[in-house]
Amino acid sequence: MSSARSRRRLPIIILIGGLALFLGLAVGCKVLFDQAENRLLQQRTNEAASALAISVNGVQAPLDAAAKLAEETDGDPAVFAKIIGPSVGTTPGKSYTAAALFPVGSTTPVAEVGDPIILPTDDADGVQAMLDAATTVPSDAKAPQPFVVLDLLDLGPRKLGYATASARTDARYVAYAERTLRPDPNIRTRTDQPFSQLDYAIYIGSEPETDHLISSSVRDLPIQGRTAEQTVAFGNNQLLLVMTPIGHLSGNLFANLWWIVAVGGALVASGFAVLTRRLLDRRDTAIALAADNERLYDEQRHIAETLQLGLLPQHFDAPGGVAVAARYWPAGSASLIGGDFYDMFAVADDRWGIAIGDVCGKGIEAAALTGLARHTLRAAARHSSSPAEVLRAVHEALHEHQPVTFCTACFAFLTPLDGGRYRIEMSLGGHPQPLLRRGDGAVEAVGTIGMLLGMLDPTLSTATIDVNPGDTLVLYTDGLTDAPANKAVSVDELSSLLRSDGEQPIEQLADSIRALKRGRRPQGSDDDTAILILRFGVTQSPTTKTPVVESMTIAS
Repeated sequence: MSSARSRRRLPIIILIGGLALFLGLAVGCKVLFDQAENRLLQQRTNEAASALAISVNGVQAPLDAAAKLAEETDGDPAVFAKIIGPSVGTTPGKSYTAAALFPVGSTTPVAEVGDPIILPTDDADGVQAMLDAATTVPSDAKAPQPFVVLDLLDLGPRKLGYATASARTDARYVAYAERTLRPDPNIRTRTDQPFSQLDYAIYIGSEPETDHLISSSVRDLPIQGRTAEQTVAFGNNQLLLVMTPIGHLSGNLFANLWWIVAVGGALVASGFAVLTRRLLDRRDTAIALAADNERLYDEQRHIAETLQLGLLPQHFDAPGGVAVAARYWPAGSASLIGGDFYDMFAVADDRWGIAIGDVCGKGIEAAALTGLARHTLRAAARHSSSPAEVLRAVHEALHEHQPVTFCTACFAFLTPLDGGRYRIEMSLGGHPQPLLRRGDGAVEAVGTIGMLLGMLDPTLSTATIDVNPGDTLVLYTDGLTDAPANKAVSVDELSSLLRSDGEQPIEQLADSIRALKRGRRPQGSDDDTAILILRFGVTQSPTTKTPVVESMTIAS
């Protein structure tokens, strides 16, 4: 009788036990979902903040370069307008809509570019306050000099102001620029990738106040519900990024799993069925999370590759009769931004600049330093009489950077001579000597090795080389030749390759150099590698531009 009574109670016990078990599982699923949503939202917000930090560095670099050149040229208005002009305008891609150069101690600019500035000159929060902030450096400051960001959102039209002094101490000039923002900060603008599942609001300052809103994808502010915040340093101010998901970041299945488990437990009411269902749900959840992690990695790699391409020139400006090929091979993980760079650009109608370099470090900091080095190279090349002066300008820019950093660089001026010949004036700042293959197959290292840039005051010299039609110049970073033991490609091996295969088209020659490197390091390299190849005396139509886009690739 007692056994029968127990059996009759067994279904009730199973039902009550099953309901209690699945109620607990349902609560756990909801907690896991909330944790996963919060973790993914914070991860996406951190990635967006990193991308925002890159754009912030891009705002500061042109203004820093213009301020330093103003100090060197005694505030020459023409030089200031020429340097800052490419960054000023109302078209997409321009950093500023107005710029001005102020002498320290005066509220009247000596040069203005673009729209008239709106910063008032007659009150405590106007020009004089900006000049005081830009030239006052606290004793414990880490930056070379302040990068001042002014909130002009309430002056109309909505603007932000930027200012930087020409030197850390005893500055004579302050470069100032303004950028006009959209009249309506709530206009929804976004791309499909990689943050299409998120709404955002960006404020200047540390609090989400409507008066300090820069941009937002929603009108109902402040953003409510599930949010994540991240601050990004913005000169002497900061940006506050607030993001919220659109839908569910971890998938609809995971979002609804808690009530599915509860309903399933109520229907099945069986311990074995509950266990089976739980195992299957856990398996599905694990697969969904693994797929989501893989997608996040692919998006991160895409962002890194996009940033790296933004640091490398997409077009070369080369003289007629000179063919150019370039390659960039990142180290290890393709998601890590490197510091190698190269460039070729016109300095004057009959003069071109050639550059290749390697900035210390990796990641966003290396990307910012690479941008600083390239901007400084291009700016200094237009006002320097020798490559050594250009490299010294890069040294000074890096030397003032905190924390202390350094780079190696090779810079050369290319000038046409009669008979299809060219003259190369070259200076090396701690960089490997380029290899020159003559038309008869002879290979020689050119240039005089100088000191690293950014640390001690460097000793730099200029070497002059005349090249003839059929000669080939190969510039490279130390990622090719600097490696442990037998993993390095020696200069002798590279020279031997140029002697034997140097006559092949430069695109094929670049691929041969890559094959030589991969033969030494088939599992990949711990350092980035960049190469730049110039072939002189190439026959082509006077109206045909040297093909550059096809010659530029990023490969592991």
